[in-house]
Amino acid sequence: MIYRILAIILAFAGLGVMGYLTYLHYANAQSFCDFSEEVSCDVVTTSIYSEIFGIPVSLLGMGFFGTLLLLLFFYKKNDVFRLTFLLSVFMLVPSLYLTVIEATAIGSFCILCETSKAVMVLILIVSFFGMRTSGVAFHAREVMPIVIAGLLVIGITFFAQSGGGTKEDYTALFLCANENGVTYYKSVRCSSCRRQEKIFGPAYPVLNAIECHPEGEDPQPELCLEKDISKTPTFIREQNGEELKRAVGIRQIPAFAEFAGCPLNN
Repeated sequence: MIYRILAIILAFAGLGVMGYLTYLHYANAQSFCDFSEEVSCDVVTTSIYSEIFGIPVSLLGMGFFGTLLLLLFFYKKNDVFRLTFLLSVFMLVPSLYLTVIEATAIGSFCILCETSKAVMVLILIVSFFGMRTSGVAFHAREVMPIVIAGLLVIGITFFAQSGGGTKEDYTALFLCANENGVTYYKSVRCSSCRRQEKIFGPAYPVLNAIECHPEGEDPQPELCLEKDISKTPTFIREQNGEELKRAVGIRQIPAFAEFAGCPLNN
C-alpha cells in the first residue's frame, strides 16, 4: 500500500510540473526558473524542440503522468507496479534524448524538465520495490522491447523536429514583401515564431521584423501595443501608414507570398 501511495504522490508531482510547463508554452509567460541563457525553462519551452508534430512535449508528459494516476487509482491488482515500471521506462528513454537536445542544440537546461525526469526515475524505483514486496513476477528481458520502442520514438521525434524547415533562399520574396509594406511581428518567447522562422529558412533575417517582447533583441513593445498585436507571429501589410490587411499565425511560403502580393520565386 505504501508504494502505491508514494507512486501516486510522485505522479501528482510530475503532473503538476508538466502542467506548469504546458502553461508556459501556451501563455508565453516568464517562468520562475529563467536564471540565465544556460539555465532557463523559458528558452527550452519556446524552442522548436518543445513540440512534436505541433503537440507540446509537456502536454505529452501530462498524458503520461495522468495515465499513471488512472492506473494507480483504479487498477487494484499488484501488477500495477509492473505496468507503471514499464511505462516509466518507455517514457524515460525519449526524455533523456531531449536532455541531450537541451545540451547540444538548445544550449540551455530547463530545471523543471529535468525535475520531471527525476520524478520518473523515482517512480521506477518505487515501482520496482512495489513489485518485489508484492511478489509480482518480473524478468529483466521484458525491459528490452520497451527500450527499443523508446528508441523508435526518439527516431520519430528527431525527424519530426528536424523536418518542416527549408534550405531554399527566399531573399527575393522577402525583399518584395518589404517593398510592399509587410512587417513581421514576433516575440522571443513565441515558439510559433521559431517554427515560422524555420519555415522561412536562411533568408528570414532579410524580412522587416519587429520584436514585441521587452526581453528580445531591439524590442519595440510600444509599437506592438500601438498596432494591437495580441498574438505572435502576426503579419501586417501597410501602405502609406495605413493597414491594408493582417494575418495572425504561422504562414507557409505560398500563403505568405499571396499575403505579400509577391511572386513565389527564389
